[in-house]
Amino acid sequence: MDIKLLADKINLNSELKNKVLSLVEKDRAKFISLCEKAKKDNFKSSFAKNDMIKLAVALLYSVEFTYPKYKNANISDEIYFDTMKDITVWCENNGNKGLKNLPWIKNHLNFELFRLGRLQFQFFKCNNKLLDYSLFPFECGENVIYVHIPQGEKLVYADCVNSLKNAKSFFDKYFPDYDFDYFFCESWLLYGENWQFMDSSSNILQFSTLFDLIYSYDDDRQAIERIFGKRQLIKSKYQEKTALQRSAKHFMQNGGKMGEGIGILFKGDI
Repeated sequence: MDIKLLADKINLNSELKNKVLSLVEKDRAKFISLCEKAKKDNFKSSFAKNDMIKLAVALLYSVEFTYPKYKNANISDEIYFDTMKDITVWCENNGNKGLKNLPWIKNHLNFELFRLGRLQFQFFKCNNKLLDYSLFPFECGENVIYVHIPQGEKLVYADCVNSLKNAKSFFDKYFPDYDFDYFFCESWLLYGENWQFMDSSSNILQFSTLFDLIYSYDDDRQAIERIFGKRQLIKSKYQEKTALQRSAKHFMQNGGKMGEGIGILFKGDI
């Protein structure tokens, strides 16, 4: 696997691609060393405060360390490239100045998260002490598959169903020793009060029906970020470019709260 091929396949911004490839070509040995350091400390080091260096490390690490794991497991190049496209997404979120969110991308690089169609799926030991395990059909510390919803595409119900079906087959085929019974999702998309400001036919509400909602809690940070981009001190300042923005803004101005919901899906029900 060549780093230029990876950059091309994930549709990295052309100007950014040229900059990062030039950076690696000038001192590949240096960046291999940084990749080794990242591997050793699981990307927790502050070795790269520069977003371009973070991007270079992510791309080179993916080529040198992650891709061979895909080949050894006989997982297709299509899944590999689809998974790594998240690098491009987070570069775009950073104004194509480089990769800012390396701590998130480490999940992809560590061979722990895979994009299978519309959704992403991650190995996850459910040991979050803040969860109320009395409401779950499993104990703290048990294995689950965490479902993530990447940005950039419509959340079409049929696509999500197919993605979940593919995930069930994928983990059974490629990771048969990973014992789990449930898919787990924690997101603003599952908040139990979303129906109050969303149309009943909305993709978000349709998506939420895929899971058994365990409980919701009031924490609007994720919803604000995903709907509006950033928080405004005065609610009237929120933009209204989309129907969702308009309805959410009106809802909040009338005292409504947004939050997050936690849902699960039994593997046997897929």
